[in-house]
Amino acid sequence: MERRRKRGRPLGSGVKNYRTLGCRFTEEEYLLVLESLKKLKKEYGSNNKIIFNLFKRYEKTLREKDNKM
Repeated sequence: MERRRKRGRPLGSGVKNYRTLGCRFTEEEYLLVLESLKKLKKEYGSNNKIIFNLFKRYEKTLREKDNKM
């Protein structure tokens, strides 16, 4: 049998060891995201609604930039 090579980044490598929302973060980034999510959860109720509304706001920003050009 041929030995298989491992693929991808090995767990525990690097500094991005913290996970939330399906992404890896450094400790500083992770704490910032958690703090922001805690505040936004009071307003929106769920992570899904938070992400959806953030993208809506980002879309408005992009459209405003396009209109200025």
